[in-house]
Amino acid sequence: MRDMRMSFKNMLPWIFLWFLLPSCETNRGELIPYVEFDIYLLLYADLADLGIGNTKVIDGGVNGILIYRESDLVFHAYDRTCTLWPEHDAAVVEDPTFFGVFECPVCGSTYLLMNGGEPNSGPARYPLVEYNASLSGDVLHIYN
Repeated sequence: MRDMRMSFKNMLPWIFLWFLLPSCETNRGELIPYVEFDIYLLLYADLADLGIGNTKVIDGGVNGILIYRESDLVFHAYDRTCTLWPEHDAAVVEDPTFFGVFECPVCGSTYLLMNGGEPNSGPARYPLVEYNASLSGDVLHIYN
C-alpha cells in the first residue's frame, strides 16, 4: 500500500502537466500583435454612409479595422485579425449570407459583431480584438 502511495506522489506532477500543457496552446487569442495608431473620422463626412447596424472597413490595426455602428452615438472598432491563428495574416471578411457576421477565410470561424465580436461558430474561442472608440461632437476617435 505504501509503495502505491509513493508512486502516485511521483506521478502527480506529470498528471498536472498533462492537463496544463494543452490549455496553453488554446490561448491563441492573446497573440494579436500590438500596433499603435490614432485615427480621427468625421461623423458627417467619413462615416456619413454608416447607418445603425452597419459596418465599414478602414486601414489601421494589424489587418484593418472594422467599425460597427451600434446606435446613433455608439461605435465599436474591431481588428480584422482572426483570433485563432493571428500569424496566418488573413483578415476576416463579411459573410454575404448573414448580416453582421464576419468569417475568417482560413479557419472558417465566424464572428458576430452585434455580440461584441464573439465567435459564433468555428474553432476560434476568443472575440475579435476591440479598440477604443470614442465620439466627441462629430469626430470619432479610434485608438489603442
